[in-house]
Amino acid sequence: MKIALVGGTGDIGTGFALRWAANHEIIIGSRKADRALESAAAVIKLLGGSGNVWGADNASAIAAADAVVLCVPYEHLASVTSDLRSFYSGQLVISPVVPMSYNGKFFQFVPPKEGSAACQVRSLLPDGMRIVSAFHTISAAALQAQDRELKADVLICADEPEAVEQVSRLAMEVKSLRPLNAGPLQASAMVESLTPMLLNVARKNKIKDAGIRIVSER
Repeated sequence: MKIALVGGTGDIGTGFALRWAANHEIIIGSRKADRALESAAAVIKLLGGSGNVWGADNASAIAAADAVVLCVPYEHLASVTSDLRSFYSGQLVISPVVPMSYNGKFFQFVPPKEGSAACQVRSLLPDGMRIVSAFHTISAAALQAQDRELKADVLICADEPEAVEQVSRLAMEVKSLRPLNAGPLQASAMVESLTPMLLNVARKNKIKDAGIRIVSER
């Protein structure tokens, strides 16, 4: 696939680019094309000079893509999604975005009126778009360590089985990640709320690059 990473010049975007460039064409997007080009060049260098990775402004990245991953902080999600609405035309849209805040003592989940970031994205994009909520509890630092086994689960929420399957395949391209179906898009609030909880536990217990793994006692 051609995968656009909107706002993909940061840690999480770099991680996705490094993990998926072997099998897909990666388009790193940014508000400024120059910054996206610099980020793409840095990723190619980390890949040893190989990899189909290029940079563009966010609008051009979306228009060229089969799938779009929203790598923007939550505070920019509404404006970026609304401004770029006209460039969407049936792409698979993946949201790892989490609406949360830090009060100086702990992180807390602060959902929008739609209930979750993923549902907010659905409300802002054209009707019929395939929206998938996933990758919220995956450490960006761990994702960037190309040879590292993450040994974590990716909880996926979506309304279309085909979209769940597509994102599951992307997750399985990352060594030791296991995709799990967590329900319809409406259930995304429960998954998104795990991120501030995970950050709080990691800070209090000095756990680096924490993730979530669901285990069976049987």
